[in-house]
Amino acid sequence: MSVKSPHTLHVEVYEKGLLGYLYMDSLGQNVYFDKDGFVVEMSTDVIEGVPQITGLTCGEAVLYEKLDVSGKDTLKDLLAVTQTLKKYNLVPDTINYDDQGNVTLQYGTITVNLGQATSLTEKVVRMEKIMPNLEGLTGILHLEDWTEDTTDITFEKTA
Repeated sequence: MSVKSPHTLHVEVYEKGLLGYLYMDSLGQNVYFDKDGFVVEMSTDVIEGVPQITGLTCGEAVLYEKLDVSGKDTLKDLLAVTQTLKKYNLVPDTINYDDQGNVTLQYGTITVNLGQATSLTEKVVRMEKIMPNLEGLTGILHLEDWTEDTTDITFEKTA
């Protein structure tokens, strides 16, 4: 805020970017978080362009406090995944975590198995090059076993 003249007040507002949301049954609301893992909004509304996170357990959600996600490095991995996908303009419809911490992304009819959050940036860079070629197809893109040594990437058509 700044005063420009006796009759003019200048206000600048910075809106925090939303990286994802979890639906919390206990609250009956969606809990939206930012790049630092802080809860910035709680609402029953679904905001377009923000991916839903499934498969994670969240203890409690308090507005403007860090997201309370169970698991040692789960929040760190979640933030790495969401930030990397946003950086490369590959924001999915949903991001799912299984019991072993494997990440699966859903883009309409395309499922992308990322596996663990290791070599994440490299996997996403490859995914960025491949995704335009999959438009109109239905299937699973397998990146879970990709490493710098084993560069095999397969697409399994399902329909």
